[in-house]
Amino acid sequence: MKKISVYFILFFFKYAVADNSVSNLIVENCTSCHNLNNVNNKNIPSLKNLSKKEFIKIMRQYKDGDQNNVMSRISKVLTNQDIENLSRIIYDE
Repeated sequence: MKKISVYFILFFFKYAVADNSVSNLIVENCTSCHNLNNVNNKNIPSLKNLSKKEFIKIMRQYKDGDQNNVMSRISKVLTNQDIENLSRIIYDE
């Protein structure tokens, strides 16, 4: 029984760490367009100019909307948990 418990713990730990790595990779992709140092591009705002709550709301609007733009296409593949994970990384929690 102890062996099975250890395997379950290792299995879930492996996927928890992988999930965080994927979220970190997604945030790195976000920074290619959205500056995280409070510096606005002429056309693309910094994510740091939004609150965490605003970020989550906007990302869910993109995800659930039917617009045909870059952010909608990017966010369609994210789950609500992915969006929460991204917000924790971006807003340092």
